Amino acid sequence: MLERQGHLVRWWPAAALLAATVAQGPAGGFVYDAAHYFDGSLALFTAADTVRVGDLDFRGALTPLVYAPAALAEHLVTGAGRYAVLLENALLVALVGGFLLPRIAARPAAVWVCAPLTWLVAARFAPFPLMDLPAVAAFLTAVWLALRPDVLRPDVLRPDALRPDALRPDVLRPDPPRFGTPRFGTARFGPLRFGTAWCLGLAGVAAGATVNLRPAYLLPLAALGGIVVVTRRRSALWFAAGVVAGSLPQVAFNALRGSAPGPTPPGTADLAGFQAGYASYVVRYDTIEPAVGAPQQFYCDPSMAAAVGGRLAASTGGLVRALLTNLPESALFLVEKVAAALAWSWSTPYSAAASAEHYELTVPVVLIVATGIVAACRTPGARTLAILAAGVCASLMTSATETRFALPLVLLAVAGCALVTGPAGGAAESRPRVIRFVAVVLVVAAAVAAVAALGVAHPLPPGPATPAVCAANG
Repeated sequence: MLERQGHLVRWWPAAALLAATVAQGPAGGFVYDAAHYFDGSLALFTAADTVRVGDLDFRGALTPLVYAPAALAEHLVTGAGRYAVLLENALLVALVGGFLLPRIAARPAAVWVCAPLTWLVAARFAPFPLMDLPAVAAFLTAVWLALRPDVLRPDVLRPDALRPDALRPDVLRPDPPRFGTPRFGTARFGPLRFGTAWCLGLAGVAAGATVNLRPAYLLPLAALGGIVVVTRRRSALWFAAGVVAGSLPQVAFNALRGSAPGPTPPGTADLAGFQAGYASYVVRYDTIEPAVGAPQQFYCDPSMAAAVGGRLAASTGGLVRALLTNLPESALFLVEKVAAALAWSWSTPYSAAASAEHYELTVPVVLIVATGIVAACRTPGARTLAILAAGVCASLMTSATETRFALPLVLLAVAGCALVTGPAGGAAESRPRVIRFVAVVLVVAAAVAAVAALGVAHPLPPGPATPAVCAANG
């Protein structure tokens, strides 16, 4: 009976998160990227060309499959697709906030922190068939499996398995002998037993799928791979094998189409060059919804626009050269890109025109990020969260950043916020230490908010952006 009650206590926050997300109601319709993704999924059940409709020259081969269940519902019952998208994404929100983030944080009370904060920042994405929620769920799955393969089920581990040093292989407990052979570092998940090799292999598959859904995760996943190599040594080969396996669908898709072999869509290089041009002077880009006129809303840096002039970067290497040759102005520009991506509003993942935008969620989102990252930096064994967050920041700095691209940074910070609840059996922190922590968080949050204000200080009129228009807007 006590075990059954424990399972109910463990899972009802996820159920509540699912219900609260569904309670938002579906979107009235899908536009822009959301329409492309959903139409690509719908084309699987019609005579339409999935490659053309789903933009698969530039998007991953897995993207039409993500919302295929919702598209099938729409195909069978007109109008049901909006509700199916909401339910599908609500399940992902519940998975992230009720399971993945609490396991990554590895704190007994983590779910009570992660569930409400996940609802605040991620539930607003649920009505739309965008790749943000599927990609971040795959990314966090890779993080959970790669960094904590020994704590799939904390209730079957020894009490000190949730200590900050639980990542060290030398503190893993030996499992009871099975069939006369001792097995080390395995973990139970339901009726199955997963060893480190299986966990790392599955983490690699999740990482490969993440990059296919959203290539912007390449840098944080590279950081994750580095962490795996350092902490798991030779076992990291299983992670690499999983990444290869997760990339095979795209390789096979390219081969079937007669495109150049490789793990990325054939138009990736062209898209990266296009993005690099904007990334050299645009601080942030949003999509206005509903849009009366042009839907593009750009915020730019006039000094960087004047510096690059008509010599826009045409590749990632060109972007790096442009940034290095325009120091120190480019250093502030890069920080502005990250901070401005945290200036959220009730409209996120979309936006209102800059003249009507109020950035209502900026303060809570900035406080979440400041609290989570500071908590991760000061907690032994959890600094990997800060390293992964740095990888996400690097990705934001080197892209034409949209506000919704900051979702993985915010969710990693949510896991960091759960660290303040303390480990199992841990002693309460002294008051001076708590005061210092709060003071540092407030200073960091104030600095980020100030830089975010600088980042959105130069909005362009809705519509396309050019360096000339941006430079004149200074």
